[in-house]
Amino acid sequence: MGERTNQEKMLSQEEYFPDQELAELAIRCSEGLLYINSRAARDPERDAFLKGFFGAIGEHVTVKGNFQCDYGCNIYIGNGVIINCNVTILDTNRVELGDDVFIAPGVVISAATHPLSAQRRVSRHFQSHPIRIGKRAWIGANATILPGVTIGENAVVAAGTVVTKDVPTNCLVGGVPAKIIREIVQEDTPDDPEYMGTAAL
Repeated sequence: MGERTNQEKMLSQEEYFPDQELAELAIRCSEGLLYINSRAARDPERDAFLKGFFGAIGEHVTVKGNFQCDYGCNIYIGNGVIINCNVTILDTNRVELGDDVFIAPGVVISAATHPLSAQRRVSRHFQSHPIRIGKRAWIGANATILPGVTIGENAVVAAGTVVTKDVPTNCLVGGVPAKIIREIVQEDTPDDPEYMGTAAL
């Protein structure tokens, strides 16, 4: 077997260098983003384009304007997902959004990171770790999801939260860094004072 490519190293969570192959992939992505962000969110031709742009995309998905990502092909989107405006997904590794995930405006989901060594960092070596957001999770406005995080099903991430570690299912988390505020139960309603204002669509 020959030496693995930088793209293979990237997806294997190893240190890699963004070579010409990755640069060309990023350029194609940038060109695709120009098209995506120039068309209305529910434009049929745009929806058809998204099916080839992402690694996978389900049915009844909304991706609003000023969406940004690194490659697009490493993003896997389930059914019924809503990605609101001004969302950035740095998909240098696999990013999965389960069915009916809601992503509020201004959210950053970053699989990308850098070596702590300044010498390695300025020599343009990178690393990345996959992110998974479970079914029916809700990520609040301007929240940040960091590399390697898994967010459990039905979880709610409060607006402005920085998530550095895995989030259990059925939990409300908030703060910098994120901490569990409480468990979410079926009886929770939108007029619950602890529920209101945690996120915004």
